[in-house]
Amino acid sequence: MAGSSGAVPHGETSPPTSGDRRAVTGPEIDAEFHAEVAARLGRYLDELYLWNRRINLTAVPRAQADSRHTGEVRRLLAVAEPAHGARVIDIGTGGGVPGLVMAILRPDLVLTLVESDRRKAGFLLHAAAVCACARVTVVSCRAEEVGRDPAHRGRYDMAVSRATAAAPALCELALPLLRSGGRLLALVADAEADARTAAVAASACGGGPPLAVAPGILAITKVAPTPETFPRRAGVPARRPLGGG
Repeated sequence: MAGSSGAVPHGETSPPTSGDRRAVTGPEIDAEFHAEVAARLGRYLDELYLWNRRINLTAVPRAQADSRHTGEVRRLLAVAEPAHGARVIDIGTGGGVPGLVMAILRPDLVLTLVESDRRKAGFLLHAAAVCACARVTVVSCRAEEVGRDPAHRGRYDMAVSRATAAAPALCELALPLLRSGGRLLALVADAEADARTAAVAASACGGGPPLAVAPGILAITKVAPTPETFPRRAGVPARRPLGGG
């Protein structure tokens, strides 16, 4: 049963750890692993829609959850192909998509979920524990602050996001967090349009040309260090997007 969301301390909080399967060999173990993943996804969705009665976590009807929540993340993982044990950060996780679902589908990944709304961060912390996601950390503060924190800046192999910010603002929030060669992959409505509008911001923040790598998936590879001026202070990337948005 879901508990109270409570207050999540400013900074990082990790759920209790429990075992997860990282190496899968043989058909019996493989079947057991997939059954375990399916059970965890079911628990996550149950908790999501239970908490959604009190907190605005998702507007997606429960009947569409498999296609919109888990289906889109499976497609993102298929395109991204993160290496085993990759460090991934989700900007503006909200109810847990894509980051928490990625952690369930790929328990080898090390996920950091950034969510400034403390009630939503409380849900993420609870859901990560309920779903036995041992490698998930919840960071309850603004993405602009995270991007300036030496503990996070330039530390990640991949950044992901869904419907967090317009593409130029997302570049400024996400690219500072990536190592050289790391990639930003975002679930968006129109990847080709976003690739055009994000070009200036991506270049300014050390990214290569934005690419529509699949329908609804925008990808940008970090090719140069992000100047220390980015990200700008909280709210500025959205209000005054690089390149005019």
